[in-house]
Amino acid sequence: MTQLTAISLENEMDLTLAYKRSMRVGELLGLTISTQTAFATAVSEVCREVIDKAFEGLATLGATQDNGRFFMAARITCRIDEIFNRSNEGLEYARKLVPVLDLEAAGDLLTINLKLGIPRSVRLDQRKVNAVKLQLEAEGPMSAYEEVKQRNAQLSELNQQHELALTHASYLDQKKNEFLSVASHELNSPLTILRSFAQLALRENKGQNVALEKFLVKIETQTAKLSNLVRQLMDISRMEEGQVNYQREATELTPYLESIREPLQLLVAGHLLEVNVDEDMTVMIDRLRIEQVLMNLVGNAAKYSQPGKRIAINLARKDLSAIISITDEGIGMSTETTKRVFEKFYRSELAEKKYSGLGMGLYVSSRIISDHGGGLKIESEEGKGSILTINLPLEPVQG
Repeated sequence: MTQLTAISLENEMDLTLAYKRSMRVGELLGLTISTQTAFATAVSEVCREVIDKAFEGLATLGATQDNGRFFMAARITCRIDEIFNRSNEGLEYARKLVPVLDLEAAGDLLTINLKLGIPRSVRLDQRKVNAVKLQLEAEGPMSAYEEVKQRNAQLSELNQQHELALTHASYLDQKKNEFLSVASHELNSPLTILRSFAQLALRENKGQNVALEKFLVKIETQTAKLSNLVRQLMDISRMEEGQVNYQREATELTPYLESIREPLQLLVAGHLLEVNVDEDMTVMIDRLRIEQVLMNLVGNAAKYSQPGKRIAINLARKDLSAIISITDEGIGMSTETTKRVFEKFYRSELAEKKYSGLGMGLYVSSRIISDHGGGLKIESEEGKGSILTINLPLEPVQG
């Protein structure tokens, strides 16, 4: 059957719609008024029984061909239960109006087929049937009710597609996190062993073989980078599963920043690192995790700026918060990038083309700071550098 139109059967107003649609289809197919009326009445009677006694009803109107002759046809499907009477009054009345009315059942699915021959004098062919379909589509809704019904159906379909997309995205995200967890754990052990052997070889060499020492230093440096990447992968996996444990302790920020100045300077050896402290203040932090954040932020500042440029770490108090800002003189970021830079695995087009990385550092850093009850934000302008600001709640002064 070539489907020309369809009506979902939900309430009494759909009976009128099914009748009008049947009349219009019959008219376009060339049936006489009396034949149109008979067929439309039969369709509406079947639809009435479906609406009253079944559920999930759908009436499809169209044209079909058998042995060279065309028929106007209706296929009405619905779900039924055991008490549905397949010889009820409405179906019996419809049988008197059309020459063909068949019922097909498969489990709880019932299909009712109605057919009525179209006179050969109409000279109907498939091309004309297709033209009728286009005509009905061009005419659009027959009433305000049908227009609202169609819009609701479109919205429902869009909502289902959206829910399906969300479910699919959630499934993919879950599988990705599972992969990150497994991969990072599998990589961590051999990398740790490899780095340990490189450090052991460096100690044993003691400058005896300069060329060998250079190679060992490169091995140790690159395995350190890989270890850092693996740690970030593990962090993402743990954060997504809510399994990050923090060892927090009251920490005075001035001596803390001084204690990590040397490793930070080694991290950005080709840049000018400044540490400026306004006043000392105490925060409750996991010292290793906050060091990880600062290493990420300072390392990024160095990566995206030219050697010799200044990187400044400033500590100041604002209300009941400690403010640590990292300022660089690097390439800066676009407005779009500043909006998305803390997203997991996000990298701007420029960063992807010119700089290595996976887009994990800022995401992990923002989660660590958030877990400390603080916030991480960015101010940036292309070509003029960036300022990343950490906000940490101060530890209340004991009276």
